[in-house]
Amino acid sequence: MERFDVVVVGGGQAGIEAALAAARMGRRTLCATLRLDRIGHLPCNCSIGGPAKGQIAREVDALGGQMALTTDETLTHIRRVGTGKGPAVQTVRAQVCKTLYPRHMRRVLEQQPNLTLAEDQVEAIELEGGRVSGVRLAQGGLIECRAVVITSGTFLNGLCHEGEQKTRAGREGDAAVGALSQFLLSIGARLRRFKTGTTPRLLASTINFDATGLMPSEDDCPPLSFLNDRTRPIRPLLPTWQTETNSRVHEILAENLHRSPMFSGQIEGVGPRYCPSVEDKVVRFAEKESHPIFLEQEEWDSESIYVQGFSTSMPAEVQLAAVRQIRGLEQAEFIRPGYAVEYDMADPLQLWPSLESRLADGLFLAGQINGTSGYEEAAGQGIVAGINAARSVTGDEPLILPRTSSFIGVMIDDLTSKGVEDPYRMLTARAEHRLLLRHDNADQRLTPIARECGLCTDERWERLQRKLDGVTAAREAMEGQHVYEADSALVEAHGAGRVRNKASLWELLKRPDLTLDHVRQIAESAALSTQALPQDDAPGGIGTQVREQLEIAATYDGYLAKQAEEADRISQLEAMPIPKGFDYAGLKGLSYESNEKLARIAPGTIGQASRVPGVRPSDVALLIGHLRR
Repeated sequence: MERFDVVVVGGGQAGIEAALAAARMGRRTLCATLRLDRIGHLPCNCSIGGPAKGQIAREVDALGGQMALTTDETLTHIRRVGTGKGPAVQTVRAQVCKTLYPRHMRRVLEQQPNLTLAEDQVEAIELEGGRVSGVRLAQGGLIECRAVVITSGTFLNGLCHEGEQKTRAGREGDAAVGALSQFLLSIGARLRRFKTGTTPRLLASTINFDATGLMPSEDDCPPLSFLNDRTRPIRPLLPTWQTETNSRVHEILAENLHRSPMFSGQIEGVGPRYCPSVEDKVVRFAEKESHPIFLEQEEWDSESIYVQGFSTSMPAEVQLAAVRQIRGLEQAEFIRPGYAVEYDMADPLQLWPSLESRLADGLFLAGQINGTSGYEEAAGQGIVAGINAARSVTGDEPLILPRTSSFIGVMIDDLTSKGVEDPYRMLTARAEHRLLLRHDNADQRLTPIARECGLCTDERWERLQRKLDGVTAAREAMEGQHVYEADSALVEAHGAGRVRNKASLWELLKRPDLTLDHVRQIAESAALSTQALPQDDAPGGIGTQVREQLEIAATYDGYLAKQAEEADRISQLEAMPIPKGFDYAGLKGLSYESNEKLARIAPGTIGQASRVPGVRPSDVALLIGHLRR
């Protein structure tokens, strides 16, 4: 009988990160997936990143993950997003070749030491004394292991819908599975049905791109991975095009709502609130005259165009009739229509913040099975589940990412303390301290954790140290050098106010109308040293990163200090543990609702208890007092 430390079920974005994390930490790991040629497959859009998602992709990279590296290698388009807002929101959105991305991911997995790939189906998970002891494969028989990570995506009892037509499938072209749902039910998991969808794919040669708005790629955009100074596309980057729906499109969809599986009652699952289908938009936002549509090229060597903003499960003929009313798409032909898929998900309130199941030791769940949507959310959970599965094998304490550490920490805390009513999508607004959790400083927040876990290479660590040393040296040099009132003309020449008495170069940088370039010029004119100030290099180079950190730290100094103080207060609550099996019923004065919810969710800390919906602040204070006594 073959033995592994960790078995990962599924080869999507969550499965990839979980398997690589466990293997890179030295655990003998098996990744079992239905089709090896579908490892890393992108069944919906071809994009990685975007608002909040870009931050998560960078956090996965900072933890030693693979998503950002593969994105930089297979890039077809990249743009900055959130540029009209502050640094708490700004990130990048990339598009990748949907042929090369999974091919690259498979090669990485095949070359990873300690990792074995198996094209097989996990039919059952074996338990012994309440702990995972093995898995049973359809072809490979019984495999002994100490931990299992389920990353099943939309495959558990998946059912695809296109109008009245229903097909049992996990996604287009792939069979659904049911055995794992039965296993989860047998150990007491609460399963529900969720739904997601995708858009039609159009033939590029049938689109009038001249009638649409051109959105070129930004060649100077920084890469997603901290290991790269710049993106590494194999060919010149591609554009994206923009158009929009109109009243005639909305009329066609409204007239055929009775044929939509969502509105006919055919679909039982709950769909995503923040990424609704186009027919749902027409109903929910009836006052809007149009909705934006983006046309994205999916591969270098195909004509497949993804119609971003037009997710639908309408019958194919209705989809085509509506699409052909859109400017530029009057003669469009389908490669394939859009469709919806509903699937089983497991209530994440039955998980510990480590993503280990409360129902079986050594069993971890990550990705859409936990009620999330999106590649990035799946990857973020996958790497945490993989790390903790690896640590559980050797009896090490799990890695718990608090809300104050990362967007990944916010997401996992939301899932395990609040649960989900519809597919969860990460939003920047969900993070209370998002100014601390920026796209640009994910390495500073999380790479030390990766180093401790054994996921940070020497190259990654050396780059982080160069960045930190550069920031420290430049700031010390700026704080130690001053201009005086007599130098005011040098400052006023750059549109800033005069100097009163004296001001350090660091204090000048805090002025909203001065950049680091202005400060450098002022220093040179005042015969001050600028040797320690960074020089811009490549978009993701160390010099550019140091400059970015200095300008953000100076501009948002007061806000950063305030958020850091708030984060410290929250951390004190997070550090106050609640014993496992705590008897809430025996705590006199606790409200009935708080008693019921806290007993059911069993939060691990006071901080987590305070975020359980329906728990009163007075009950949290009562609990704190009791624990302190």
